[in-house]
Amino acid sequence: MAIRPTEPQTIGGVLDTSFQLYRASLGAVWPLCLLLAFCSVIPSIYMVVKGLGLQNPMLALEVMSDPLYWIVYVLSIALTLWAVAAIYAKQGAIGSGESLGLGAALQSTARFILPMVLMSICYGLAVMVGLVLLIIPGLILIVSLALGTNLIVFEGKGPIAALSGSHRLVWGNWWRTTAIVTVGLFVLIVIYMAAGLVVGIVMPFLSIGAENAALVALIGGAIIGLLINLLVTPFYTALLIAVYWDLKLRKEGSDLAARVGALNPA
Repeated sequence: MAIRPTEPQTIGGVLDTSFQLYRASLGAVWPLCLLLAFCSVIPSIYMVVKGLGLQNPMLALEVMSDPLYWIVYVLSIALTLWAVAAIYAKQGAIGSGESLGLGAALQSTARFILPMVLMSICYGLAVMVGLVLLIIPGLILIVSLALGTNLIVFEGKGPIAALSGSHRLVWGNWWRTTAIVTVGLFVLIVIYMAAGLVVGIVMPFLSIGAENAALVALIGGAIIGLLINLLVTPFYTALLIAVYWDLKLRKEGSDLAARVGALNPA
């Protein structure tokens, strides 16, 4: 059964769609979320293997002079973004009532790795410049460029076209989109706090007899990252997919109205 709406929704309707997609996809995307969690800690694993910063956290600065670490770091980012793209593809298929296996989701999004990396760099630079200049432009861009991944995965756009397309979709509905995302962020905070509580309960048991505080902290961070990726990431992506669907319907509706108006001048 398709979850994707066929007409524009209210703010509550968009949030409801995101919750429906989250519930429907959580059991299907968890392997991709697990892959995402693993990819994101590859640099930390490298540090453990090399023994960097384990006896003294300040020694972690050694990685700054280790070229191989930066290669591993870039590879980790690329693999992480690939996993994110696959989650989008899988959830999009579920929301549209289509069948897409996990392997097929990864295979179909492999070509988006480089565009995702370039888009992320451009997104970060645009937001940073906006925040440094006057703060307000940066805050505006955080929301208006947030749908870039949707346009890469679902429309096959390049990094710049995806960001500009996201801006065009959101512009005119910025406050509305911000309200939806803000409510979603509160939900994410609740999930994050719950994950932190679980880790806070588990960590004392992990630290018993531990001689290396940095290693224990690394394990705790890995547990938090795992819980966040398994619970938070699917909701975040479902929320942005629901917003994307709604704004596409609104954009198509306004374009249709404009064409009708052009054909029937007053």
